[in-house]
Amino acid sequence: MKRYWLFFLAIATSTLMFDLQGFAAVFNASRRLSGFSPDSRHYIYLESSRNPVTEVPTATIQIIDVAKNSCVSDGCLETEYDRSSSNLSNRAAEDELLGKTLPIRRELKLNQLKVGIPLPISVRSISPAKTETVQVRLQNQKQPLQISLQQKYRSSVAPGGSVTTEQSSMRLLIDYNYRRLTLGDLSNYRDTVKKYSIREVRLSPNGRNIVVLIEQTQATYEGVLQTTLVQSFPLEISKPS
Repeated sequence: MKRYWLFFLAIATSTLMFDLQGFAAVFNASRRLSGFSPDSRHYIYLESSRNPVTEVPTATIQIIDVAKNSCVSDGCLETEYDRSSSNLSNRAAEDELLGKTLPIRRELKLNQLKVGIPLPISVRSISPAKTETVQVRLQNQKQPLQISLQQKYRSSVAPGGSVTTEQSSMRLLIDYNYRRLTLGDLSNYRDTVKKYSIREVRLSPNGRNIVVLIEQTQATYEGVLQTTLVQSFPLEISKPS
């Protein structure tokens, strides 16, 4: 009985370590900090991960102009270390990016972060075409805010049949108050990304802007790494022309 229990425990642990679709180990980047500036005009997200083979850390920072859904100048950076940095901690890698963006963060008052208001996802569905749709409700609004994530995947295959390069693109369709906004471009492919999924939706402290945290599943030698892409938009969506 004891031997059977140990066997069952080993199988259960193995199941937790592997993705059921591809039997690939799943690694998650860890969030160091995130939040809005006091005026709700900018958003910052800092996370890091560690290569399971080389033990080299990678940190990524995104400082976003919320209304434009784009990085501020020199605000989106990623560390690039070689194997000689395997003894460097994740925190040290994050600190490097915090140091490089210190003038920007001071100017935008991103050293006084406001977390915003998490909007629980009430409905989530995925179509056969892999379009993911979620709905969240805003206070005092009868109609929900609906966000649809469309995505495309492509790969390059070597003569032997192995996949050499994986790329995916995505765009968001936002429907709110009988108006539609489109963010992103399905022709803009990102290297190593296998798929995207909506993880969090946050309302800015002033109640005028939305930030969507997109989970990117990226291919690695040892499995897949889940990182974060920040998307944002103002709630005052213009009517289509």
